Amino acid sequence: MSNDDAGSMQQLFALITRLRGENGCPWDREQKLDDVLSDLIEEAYELEWAGTHHGPGELLDEMGDVLFLLCFALSIRRETDPEFTLARVATHAHDKIKGRHPHVFGRETASTPEESIVHWEKSKAAERAKRGEGALEGVAGNLPPLRHAVKILDRAGSTGFDWDEIPPVIEKLREEIAELEHALASGERAAIEDETGDVLFAAANVARFLKIDADEALQRSTSKFIRRFELMEGMIRADGRRFEDMTLDEMDVYWERAKSS
Repeated sequence: MSNDDAGSMQQLFALITRLRGENGCPWDREQKLDDVLSDLIEEAYELEWAGTHHGPGELLDEMGDVLFLLCFALSIRRETDPEFTLARVATHAHDKIKGRHPHVFGRETASTPEESIVHWEKSKAAERAKRGEGALEGVAGNLPPLRHAVKILDRAGSTGFDWDEIPPVIEKLREEIAELEHALASGERAAIEDETGDVLFAAANVARFLKIDADEALQRSTSKFIRRFELMEGMIRADGRRFEDMTLDEMDVYWERAKSS
């Protein structure tokens, strides 16, 4: 770390200490660790969005927010545990990440990203085994549901509990859709909700098996729907019509026009 980097970090921690101090900001003094971590999750999503949808200015801004909140959380933790320092966190991260790269720092080899991931997952599995944890333990339960499903499926698949090819994965999705249709025929709300969840879970597994980012794929489809719906909406307004005066069949005509555009 350069002198400028070290000085900037010290400046940031000094700011947080001032904000949390007796004559600081009442709101900042009231913040608990859980509050800051919740904000950190939100800011991390904003950082991801800035990185893929905006320019370097927005990226700098959002990365700064994430860094501030991470330091804020560390500072709050350090108030009750003086040993919880940035150096301790950095050393722990260094040792853990280094241990998960035996193909760089050990005797293993990897010539492709896929081979690197194999070593990474083996190292993580060894860490869990050392702690006496099962294959699915340690997956954060507060991940977004779709990402959580894929993570669980990945962990289960790492044990060998997985299909070898895509056809049975697709067939499982069809099976779950059929069970949903059966539940709909029964009219039982609990069964309908349960089978709907199974359909979503099976669809997530299809994306995982095909090595498609399920979150990104869903986001693209949602964005595509937004574009088409707004285009359809504009066409309807241009023709002097209103949704509430139209039938679904009439709306579908405009929808097809929007898709064609």
